[in-house]
Order: sequence, then structure tokens, then C-alpha cells
Amino acid sequence: MKHKFILIFCLLTGLAAEAQFKEPSYSFAVVPTLGNRLISFKSGGSAYVKDSLKKADGWRDAIGASVIFGFKSGKTSRIFIGFQFHNFGFTRKKENIRFKDTIHPDIGIMNDLSQTGNNYVDFNYRYMYLAVPFLMSKQISGKNMKSSTLHLLFGGSLAGLVKHDIKAQFHGFSAFGKKEFKLEDKESQPGLLNGNLHIGLRLENLVYGKSTFVFVQPTVYVPILGANYGEQRHHLFALGLEVGLMYQPNKEKLP
Repeated sequence: MKHKFILIFCLLTGLAAEAQFKEPSYSFAVVPTLGNRLISFKSGGSAYVKDSLKKADGWRDAIGASVIFGFKSGKTSRIFIGFQFHNFGFTRKKENIRFKDTIHPDIGIMNDLSQTGNNYVDFNYRYMYLAVPFLMSKQISGKNMKSSTLHLLFGGSLAGLVKHDIKAQFHGFSAFGKKEFKLEDKESQPGLLNGNLHIGLRLENLVYGKSTFVFVQPTVYVPILGANYGEQRHHLFALGLEVGLMYQPNKEKLP
């Protein structure tokens, strides 16, 4: 599956390289995201473990970024390629931690008697990627509007792992004088490559002159490949909201 995805991605990129760069545009954006996971098990997994993880795992918020080059491929369609920083993952919550309970094998036991109440830890599983997207858009409204247009966006990206870890954040107590730990999480066996489908909408609005636009782009990232090869297999999906600027040189000024 991985090799087929890479082959398709290379073919699409080759087609883009052969196309003429008509009416180029340059986009820069920050991408707040909410991430979560689908999970499978290498050896099947018991019903109890699956149910426990379903209750413990939840959404994780993060920030990504993108630098994208675009060009027209038709009267109302465009192609986008570039670089994106994806910060995907999820949060696993461990609650009701009591004195002498093991917080995590890499951290040790809970030895803080100064706090009362519901002591818990958020284990934030973080997979950070540098991705190369290949996206296509189709204008679906705004033909009669001078400053705003709405576009349907779809495509995919191939991503290389930059960093993976678990950021443990303590609530209601501390351990060894710390409220936060970063764990390597070697047991997850993160993969070096990942891939995602992108589906979204892009609203562009002219803000300055005839060339500078602000855009808002809600996007759903659907996993094609698993993020790791450990006993628990994480298939990461996310909801993103790209907010940025696009510069499209006025075609009347081009030679």
C-alpha cells in the first residue's frame, strides 16, 4: 500500500511539473488542528483493553503551518504544491492517580502527598511531520462577487516523520518537582513515512490591491498509512483550519 501511494504521488507531481505555471500564487498559513486516532492491534487486543483506551483517549489540539505554491490549471480550477508541517496525535488521560501508583514506567511512582482531589495525567502522543501536499481546487461559488470566492479542495500528501514523543502533563500533583515530562515512546515504533487524504473548503477574500488575499481553509485529514508499527497501531486523523495570506501577482502586471 505504501509503495502504491508513493508511486501515485510521484505521477501526480510529475504531471504538475509538466503543466504551465499560469497565474501563480503563494500562500502562507498557520494551521490550528484537533487530532485523534483510530486504533488497531497487532495481536488483536482484548475487549477490556479496547474499551479502556476508548474511554481514555481523546482529541489533542496543536499548531501546524504551510507554505504553498499554486497555479491555474483551468478556468475555475487550481493545483497546489508545497510544504506543510503537520502536528498530529491524540491525548490519553490517566485519572485517579494515588500515592505510590505508577504514573508511567519511564517516570516512576506518584510520591506527592501535598495535593488532594482528582489527580490525573494527560499523555499527549505527538507525531510531527514535514509533508509535501498535492492538492486540487475547484471554484464552487463567488463567480459574481468581486472580492470573495469559495473553493472545494481535495488531494493528498506524503509526509516524513520529524519527531515523535509523548508529552506528559500533570494535573493536581507533581513528580520529582516537575509538572511535565517528555517521553521517547520507543515502544510505539513510529514509522518514517505517512500519508493523508485532504478534503476541505477554501474561502478567499481580497484584502489589499488586486493581489493580496486572506483565506480560511477548514480541512479534514484522513490517514492512508498507519503512524507506527507497535502493538497498538495509531491511524491519525485531524481537523485543521488553515488561516493565512495568499499573494497572486496581478496578471495585468505580468510581462
